[in-house]
Amino acid sequence: MHTLSSDNTDNICLINGNTLHPKLSDDRTSQCVLETIFSPSFHLPKDGSSGVPGKELECANSCDEEFSNLGKLSPEVSAIYLAMQHSKLECVDEPTQESMSTDMCVEYEDDDFDDFDPYFFIKNLPDLSAVVPTFRPMLLPRQTRSCPSTTLVLDLDETLVHSSLEPCEDADFTFPVNFNLKEHTVYVRCRPHLRDFMERVASLFEIIIFTASQSIYAEQLLNVLDPKRKLFRHRVYRESCVYVEGNYLKDLSVLGRDLSRVIIIDNSPQAFGFQIDNGIPIESWFEDRSDQELILLLPFLESLVGVEDVRPLIAKKFNLRQKVAAATCLGVDFK
Repeated sequence: MHTLSSDNTDNICLINGNTLHPKLSDDRTSQCVLETIFSPSFHLPKDGSSGVPGKELECANSCDEEFSNLGKLSPEVSAIYLAMQHSKLECVDEPTQESMSTDMCVEYEDDDFDDFDPYFFIKNLPDLSAVVPTFRPMLLPRQTRSCPSTTLVLDLDETLVHSSLEPCEDADFTFPVNFNLKEHTVYVRCRPHLRDFMERVASLFEIIIFTASQSIYAEQLLNVLDPKRKLFRHRVYRESCVYVEGNYLKDLSVLGRDLSRVIIIDNSPQAFGFQIDNGIPIESWFEDRSDQELILLLPFLESLVGVEDVRPLIAKKFNLRQKVAAATCLGVDFK
């Protein structure tokens, strides 16, 4: 159980063995909130064809000219996409999210996810230059002299924590999220050894949280994990992802850091598909209290401190390029 400071934890409810009585919503509304504000699942086009031609793939933070292509998307996807264009980086209150109808929830059938191969997805990604503007302002300020020279980018959902709208007695903490003028309770489990892991890596690296979740949810969660902002130097949310085939990918170049000194840990390898040599995949975590993955990663991370270029070492250890080359699937090509 994490100890919370009082100045950044309004409306946060810690679970200490007492029974909770949350306000429960119907299943459909809860599912829509989950799909909208949490990190969305990745998927391939169901019919084996691309819903948006490769040259017309959208970047979630791109220029106004890209809105002309939204007609090729379904009305539901277009509505969600347009709403997210108006989101602001690191904004706790997002009225555009509260005003969205729960009917805008996009649901994919289970078999779409069962057959998903992240390495085949990466293999068929278009060139980054085809989905982002040629000239983009850097998202973050430059590193200060006191900042560690190597940057560690951390995913949030299923990498550091697991969040749910379903009541669970073993949650480490809860907090409310207002969506569509209705309050929902988010139940959060922290991955085992999270606190020790965060404190150790924060002493070695510049830590950036980069999540495909909406900031209306992720900001509150991070305020619990790091109320004084001593661990995570920067927080980056879904609106800074690149939107490709209905999926949110993390282009590390937008951070404005030297990629030879950037590491990303994510339970979804496809999320860092544009910079695969920078990526460390980690098993998705949901509730296993015996999990050791974060602690087991520490020795390798420590070996990367001060290295001139981390990419060859990461590539050698995890062999992701070989996995991408070997990935096969019939009938799907994003290009």
